[in-house]
Amino acid sequence: MGHEERYRTATWDGAQRRVLVTLLFTDLVGSTRLAATLGDRRWSLLLRAHHGRVRDLLDRWGGHEVDDAGDGFLATFEAATPAVLCATAAAVSLAELGLKVRAGLHTGECIRDGGKVRGIAVHAGARVVGRAAPGEVLVTRTVRDVAAGSDLLFEDRGSHELRGIPGQWQLYAALEGGGVSTADLGTHRYVSHVPRRAKRVGSLARTL
Repeated sequence: MGHEERYRTATWDGAQRRVLVTLLFTDLVGSTRLAATLGDRRWSLLLRAHHGRVRDLLDRWGGHEVDDAGDGFLATFEAATPAVLCATAAAVSLAELGLKVRAGLHTGECIRDGGKVRGIAVHAGARVVGRAAPGEVLVTRTVRDVAAGSDLLFEDRGSHELRGIPGQWQLYAALEGGGVSTADLGTHRYVSHVPRRAKRVGSLARTL
């Protein structure tokens, strides 16, 4: 095989693994404090309910679970709009358990390596979730632009530096139905099946 042919083959093989996806990161706020306060048994029960709700919503909106960090998720979506809808639904649903999550979303190319994804886009998404307030769904300008034409509403959160990534990044908060930030919701409409014991533990979590 000549040098030129080897170059074409290597380039094509590499390009085949690059995919354009919307990345969703979630992070359970105050998980260490909750675990220490509730104790192992009750914390495990609440965490199981958290995982169940998030996974139900990923299935509902067509998300693919990539990683479970114990108190947060990384998932990919083929489109931006269902990813944002999944994130806002998760914020609302988990608030019923007395849990606040922060979510960060970014749309970009990444390398699919088996069941994992890697690349700058993944790092950007991880940095975005770190900028979100408790209960907030924060997205990059790319997500907002890709979702243009949908019924999604966003509120400008200004320009930010994302640690280790060049440039300024414009971030936006996704608004729940009615134009309310998920961080400010007082009532929660999404309902899924959760064991009564988890709901009781969730009520305790709201008091902490």
